[in-house]
Amino acid sequence: MIARLGIAGRLLAIGVLGFGALLVLLGGLLYLLRAQETVLERRFPLPAQIAAIVETIDHAPSDQRAALLTALDSPALSVKVDPGGPEVDNANRQLPRLENFLGRFDPDLAGREVVVDIPDASGRPLLDAWRGVAPVRVQIALSDGSHLSITARGEPVRRWLGLPSGFWLAVTGILIAGATLFGLFRTAQPLRRLTQALETFSETASPAPIRPAGPADMQRLIATFNRMQERLAALVKGRTILAGAISHDLRTYLTRLRLRVDAIDDPAEREGAESDIDAMTAIVENALAFAQSASSAGTREKLDLAALLQGEMERYTAEGAAVRWQLPAQPVVVAGEGVALRRVVANLVDNALRYAGEALVTLSATDDLADLTVDDNGKGIPPAEREAVFEPFYRLEVSRSRESGGTGLGLALSRQIVEAHGGRITALAASSGGTRMKVVLPLAR
Repeated sequence: MIARLGIAGRLLAIGVLGFGALLVLLGGLLYLLRAQETVLERRFPLPAQIAAIVETIDHAPSDQRAALLTALDSPALSVKVDPGGPEVDNANRQLPRLENFLGRFDPDLAGREVVVDIPDASGRPLLDAWRGVAPVRVQIALSDGSHLSITARGEPVRRWLGLPSGFWLAVTGILIAGATLFGLFRTAQPLRRLTQALETFSETASPAPIRPAGPADMQRLIATFNRMQERLAALVKGRTILAGAISHDLRTYLTRLRLRVDAIDDPAEREGAESDIDAMTAIVENALAFAQSASSAGTREKLDLAALLQGEMERYTAEGAAVRWQLPAQPVVVAGEGVALRRVVANLVDNALRYAGEALVTLSATDDLADLTVDDNGKGIPPAEREAVFEPFYRLEVSRSRESGGTGLGLALSRQIVEAHGGRITALAASSGGTRMKVVLPLAR
């Protein structure tokens, strides 16, 4: 029946069964507590019974003791009177705690000599007594100089050794709780494996099939996920192969066109043709990088983002670009791919230089995040378009010219790389009135 239930049904069934078992356990405990006095009086020689036996035997005439002893004697409780005081046998296992307990229980017993021991203490006397195999003997001095010897066997011994009947109820409750938790764990285990596989696939884009297990709907979910990741991996791989093939062929024709452009006599025409070829080459390279970034997570390593930015800024300065930067003196370590992160920085700085002529790069770090901003003093991005600029091939109207416009893939590629590194990138308004590109990356653990 339970095999037909889904994951929600199984969790509900496990909870209901566990709760029901707990209610039964509590009901049994209440029943035993209510009937405890009657049961104990019928089956167990409690200290009150021992005190009553001692008082009865001690005050009975000597000619009636034999009849009383015969009436009290039973297979579970042997009662007899021996001459002299209580005997202490060093070969037996004495139980001083029970002696003190009997002395505190009844004032009359407190004034008498009491000896509680386990005869024949070889092997495991306490364990054998608790199991009902070995007897427990209680010797109590009487007023006439003799002593009363009471030997108990079986269930009474277990109660005397400190294990009341509620002990087994507690053990049963623990077992029910453990079985319930184990059932919940087994039911949720396929879900945890599915989560791990999703995390792995999101990082590597490589399919990692998992074995269907658990309820029927969970098995269908796992099987669907296995098919989905295989299809996605095939689509990503096919897109990468297609982009690589197209870029290879286009580069071949672009190289031929560049050779033919050299034969143009008019300098203006030749310069315009070369500019078109450079733009087409940039489009091909960015398209290939955009396709490849989705199919490979690259090799992650610990990088000092401050040192990486320092190197990039010095390169821009050497080329004569108007770039300023503010970097922390201490290292800002992130886990990532150096080539990909340099591409992000280059895309953001190139955009700022293209549309504003200068860029300000700032890096700071908190306890667990690295905060990188690239500001410019251009016209800025309208609030309604600050999210759209990260879409592939999207360009603002003001940039649609051959002189200032890009390929429309730079910011889309940057977002893809940043999100693959567990970060986020957003477009904001800079304090100068231009655009601020903000990149947040998690620091390396």
